[in-house]
Amino acid sequence: MKGSRLALHDLVFGGVVTVDTAAGPKRVLKFTAAAVTIRDLKMAVPVGPQIQHIDGAPGSTSTLRGDDITMYVESLTGILSSIENLPAPPVLRLHLTPDSIPEWLYDTVGKLDLKLQLGLDDADIDQAGQTGGRLDIPGIHGYGTPR
Repeated sequence: MKGSRLALHDLVFGGVVTVDTAAGPKRVLKFTAAAVTIRDLKMAVPVGPQIQHIDGAPGSTSTLRGDDITMYVESLTGILSSIENLPAPPVLRLHLTPDSIPEWLYDTVGKLDLKLQLGLDDADIDQAGQTGGRLDIPGIHGYGTPR
C-alpha cells in the first residue's frame, strides 16, 4: 500500500509478533489505530499469476475507519511529516521493520501504550495482514498485471 500522505490516528504500537501467512510464519510489527487516511492510495496484491491493483482517484484521500483496526506490518517507510499533529521538518525518513525498530518506539511508546498522531509523506506500507475497519476509496479503479 502506497500513498503520498499517510496519517495514522490514535496509533498504538503493539510490539513485534509472529503471524501465520500463506507463505509461512512471519515476524511483523503490530499496530492498532482508530483511523487511517491515505492520499493517492495505490495497493497491489499478488493473486495467482497476476498482481491485482486497486487505486484511488488521483488527489483523493482514502479512509480506513471503524473499531479495532489492527495492522500487521512487515515494513513501514516514509518521511515523518507530523507527530502529535505538529509539523515536522522533512528530514527524518523512517524505515520500520521487525529488525529495525528505533529505541524510542519500542522502549518508550510501546511499553506505555501511548496513542500517537503520526503523519508520513511518500509512505509505503507492506502488510502481512489487517483486521477491522472499513476502507473507503474515492474513485476506485482496479486492474490486473502479470507478475
